[in-house]
Amino acid sequence: MNYGNHGRDLLLELSRSSAAGSSSASEPALTAYNDETVRNCLQDLKLHVQALQDQVEANSNTQNNSQSGGSGGKPSVAVRPSILLQNAAIQRNKRCLLAYHAERCNRIKDHLYWQQKEQETVQVANSGSTRQVLCPAEQEWLVGYAATVDKYTASTGLSMDALRANLMPPAAADRCTVRVVDDTPFDDAICLESGATAVFEKGTTHYLLAADVEEYVRAGYLELLDGEEQGMYLY
Repeated sequence: MNYGNHGRDLLLELSRSSAAGSSSASEPALTAYNDETVRNCLQDLKLHVQALQDQVEANSNTQNNSQSGGSGGKPSVAVRPSILLQNAAIQRNKRCLLAYHAERCNRIKDHLYWQQKEQETVQVANSGSTRQVLCPAEQEWLVGYAATVDKYTASTGLSMDALRANLMPPAAADRCTVRVVDDTPFDDAICLESGATAVFEKGTTHYLLAADVEEYVRAGYLELLDGEEQGMYLY
């Protein structure tokens, strides 16, 4: 059995492709789906599960045949290290597989959808280069994701440019400076997501957590200050 090495190889592959993509705009940030290593990782996972079950059953049979009793059904001291090792290998393989597929989904959204939105969805999902990179399940997922985005924009009336802009937070830092540019529908202090309170009177300036003011910036009540104007209100 391979104790998590196949899962490690999947994550190292993602790391190398990410580094290559950041160093060159022409270099793809997503390599072809590694079906062979994923299958090896799943096979390794099954072997660990089977080994764990065999050890638990063998320990149970030994206890049933023992005359001492009093163990309470717990594994004997002799087999506990092996059981813990098998369980750790199972959990590691699961984490690696989940991380590999979750990261691929994120890159598919970022690089194969949003960066190529000017093309038709079917063309993006079925192009020759995309078929070489994605497995069939990922191609289907990309088409479904695109359909969901189209349905959302149609129901809300948002343009694609507006929706894409809203994918990014209003500030890169944890805190940002904002100015109230329009009257809010709230007369009293507003309880923000972090638990802090603020009174957004038109013309006032506030230095708050970006997550707290994100929805108000998007709604047009607040204006994000940057550059020299940002620094004027830090103290």
